[in-house]
Amino acid sequence: MSRIYHHPTQREVELPAVDLLTLLFNSEHSLAQDDTVLHQEAANPSNTVNKRQQRDLVVRIAYGLRHNYGIGADGPNKDVVTVITYGQIIVPAVFLGVIAAGGVYSAASPSSTVVELARQISIGNSNLLICGAEHKDVSVAAAEECKLPASSVLLLESSPSWSLKCLDRSIDCISSQRLAWQQITERQALKDSLITILWSSGTTGLPKGVMLSHQNLVAETYITALSGRQWAAKEIEKGNELPVVEYRTLAHLPISHIAGLFGYLIAPMYNGGCAVWMRKYSWGDLLQYLKQYPITAFYTVPSIYLRISKSAEITDHFKHVVGASTGAAPMDGELMKSANSKLGDGKQALIGQTWGLSETTGAITAMPKGETDETGSVSPILPSVELRMVDEDFRDVEPDQEGELIVRSPLVTNGYYNNPQATKDAFHDGWFCTGDIGRLRNGKFYIVDRKKVRSLLIGRMTRLTTGQELLKYKGLQVAPAEIENVLFTHPNIKEAAVVGIPAPNDPGTDWPRAYVVPQDRDVLSEDDVKKWVLDRLAPYKQLRGGVAFVDEIPKNAIGKFLRRELRERSKKEVLSSKAKL
Repeated sequence: MSRIYHHPTQREVELPAVDLLTLLFNSEHSLAQDDTVLHQEAANPSNTVNKRQQRDLVVRIAYGLRHNYGIGADGPNKDVVTVITYGQIIVPAVFLGVIAAGGVYSAASPSSTVVELARQISIGNSNLLICGAEHKDVSVAAAEECKLPASSVLLLESSPSWSLKCLDRSIDCISSQRLAWQQITERQALKDSLITILWSSGTTGLPKGVMLSHQNLVAETYITALSGRQWAAKEIEKGNELPVVEYRTLAHLPISHIAGLFGYLIAPMYNGGCAVWMRKYSWGDLLQYLKQYPITAFYTVPSIYLRISKSAEITDHFKHVVGASTGAAPMDGELMKSANSKLGDGKQALIGQTWGLSETTGAITAMPKGETDETGSVSPILPSVELRMVDEDFRDVEPDQEGELIVRSPLVTNGYYNNPQATKDAFHDGWFCTGDIGRLRNGKFYIVDRKKVRSLLIGRMTRLTTGQELLKYKGLQVAPAEIENVLFTHPNIKEAAVVGIPAPNDPGTDWPRAYVVPQDRDVLSEDDVKKWVLDRLAPYKQLRGGVAFVDEIPKNAIGKFLRRELRERSKKEVLSSKAKL
């Protein structure tokens, strides 16, 4: 019998049977009022968008896209519009405008090369490309490679004025006329729809397009906000006065990732608050805007929390924060405690860890309002989410044993765009296989690492795909994340990443090798780092592959370590050392 884990008191909740735009603009669930400022440019505070303006922009953009480019003219869920840009305050209106027209919003990473962007356009069958000024050159080159005319590249600008025109400015897609979106209330149509494509990071091969529906995004919006609203209702029932806190977040993560797309394009309107937009992330700008604006809600990735926890520059930058969370990579208890000491008054555990993927529309676990945990767990399961932990043969493992987490929920994607084989391989008997290895300990879930190898039968060939690997030392499993978490606690280490190198004369054994960003190279040696791990981890988890000091750990746009680059580097270093011998 399957061992299915779920929310302790709300196994399922009834989701609103509406499309995303109706939920945000026309439902009682959405808290923003017409004059609520939803988006504000950090560098130019007077440049803002309120709900009334956003609604007007959405239907005008929908008309412009439909009547100039035929988006949605042949029905919804077909016409893909690729968007590549840094943070801009009218990107949310473009996102919703594409959907209102009946199109599909395809989010391209702002770090894309010409080849990567052209591949995404091609795989997505996209005939229209929208870009910010910083991406004009790469967009033009990608369009040429895909045989798209220059008129099919639209330049998006939010400052000092709002504009969405083709490159020769002959077509203006912020029309003077308006197109109302199609309201959908039939649950099967909501489930089967396609409104957004997110592209997987590609650590296991070429990126795949994760398809998200109205149901997916409505469910994520409704479910993730439920705990806070239920807490508020209980406080009111008790006769307690709720604290007056204006929701304000700092938009600094890429909007091509589910965290940025959901957190900045959708959540502000639903929560009745504002996203303050950085054009592009930099540490210096982050510090400046945290000082300038009273940020109350803060979500970021562990690598940024690590820098926050170790930075002497951080003083009272987070004094207004009342809610904080993290995700995208595991965060251990020590880092969580250290980062918490920099938030609010420094005495409360504000950070809640979430876990999820693009394929689950983001978070499927989250810390309930009013609860805390500093052990490094990924928080309780959200309502309407079912979770299992299984071995390689999909047999449920016992509590406290490691197993792959598989999920069933309205939050789970329908699959990968135009890739039925990848879709088939990602599911087992209706359960989505996350590839994340978890463990249930003392009633709490922890992410250990990624599956090292999964065999996928494709035709008559077996392909091996590798994510963040589990290493093996003489048959024993070693999680790079565990060693990294120990290294993060070293006072003279800013960042560290661990990969495996093949052990000489011992097939099947990996030696962990650490790449370390030191605070000061003059006071930190390889022996210091090795001894730090030796004193804290079992003998088989030691850095036998050595320690390399670097200026920076390579990361993707959302702060995840690019382990593939480090593995390639380690191979070259090992070959070089052998050549010297």
